[in-house]
Amino acid sequence: MPSVFFISLMAGSPWGGSEELWYKTAAYAAGKSWKVGCAVYHWPGKEAKMEALKNAGAEIYYFPNKGRSKKNLIERIQNKISKTKTRKIIHSLPVDEYDVVVVNQGAFEITTPSWRSFYKRLKNYIVLYHNYKEHEVLRGEKKLAVQNWIEKAQMNLFASQRIAEVLESNSGIKVSNSGILLNPISFSAPVNLVVYPSLQNGSYCFVMLAALEVWRKGQDNLINALSSDKWKKRNWVLLLYGDGEDKQKLSELIRKNGMEQKIFLKGSTDDVESVLRSAHLLLQLTHIDAMPLSVVEAMAMGRPVVVSKIGDMPVWVKEGENGWVSNKASVEQIDFTMERAWQQKERWVQMGENAFLTFRNKFSLSAEENLLEKIETARSK
Repeated sequence: MPSVFFISLMAGSPWGGSEELWYKTAAYAAGKSWKVGCAVYHWPGKEAKMEALKNAGAEIYYFPNKGRSKKNLIERIQNKISKTKTRKIIHSLPVDEYDVVVVNQGAFEITTPSWRSFYKRLKNYIVLYHNYKEHEVLRGEKKLAVQNWIEKAQMNLFASQRIAEVLESNSGIKVSNSGILLNPISFSAPVNLVVYPSLQNGSYCFVMLAALEVWRKGQDNLINALSSDKWKKRNWVLLLYGDGEDKQKLSELIRKNGMEQKIFLKGSTDDVESVLRSAHLLLQLTHIDAMPLSVVEAMAMGRPVVVSKIGDMPVWVKEGENGWVSNKASVEQIDFTMERAWQQKERWVQMGENAFLTFRNKFSLSAEENLLEKIETARSK
């Protein structure tokens, strides 16, 4: 029986686009009678998905994750205990019982003390890379850890070519055995173009789907950019979907700017398809991203997108053709880019059609099948 063990190092939030690929591949492999194991950081919001894998026959291992925010003394103590317990669980993972280990990381968690030497225990492994910082330079033990993991891996699969480029140019890390592998979207890809929506109560609907972490996703700059007098007078609403550590901060900023009737925090959603069906524009004006799932999903639904010049977003989004690209996610640049988009409202329907064609040309309709084929290749090496 073929076997694969998935380790997700995403610890800062329960779920995200970086989780979809390994999770769906695990379910797909279990459905094909593979032996499947999974190790993840515990979040209550993750339990339902893990239970579904367990019911499909997978073995599930949880890393303790209490006290992660470290907001007070009790949480700091809990966090310390969690890290100690996690190190023991890491040591006991039955990775040698599986043909291939797939290590999924949101950023570069393999550089942390708990994980930087773990590659030594693995015979055949694949690493998935989902995020990066454009100007980050890895040095010392962090640089050595990434280089070691890359050199010993059967495959290094990146959500964006830009991640590998930045590793090489900024940190002098040689990237080998590499490839690009997009995450699967969270709903069945439409075969035909989805109808573009009419106005909702006389307003255009902007949507952003991202964790509420302003240092990465920049929702504070977006709110400030859309809070000027000219934008207040226009007929639009912005729906911010997602949860995160800056939820309260963003809520207060919306109130401070007097935007309670135009900008709304909607929390997390499990029905991205319905959200995008009602949207006129998808916004991904962020500081840090590789190739966000939300952009791919919006294009699948035939919606034009407004993005920042980060990761592979400019590879997918062409200015004035299927969306708009902002040089930065600063308040000034967001305003400048959104103004260009607003002045071309009459073209949004056509640009949505162009976005759908881009999706059909670029996207593999079975990302999990694609990854399992690569895992199969790694087994045979």
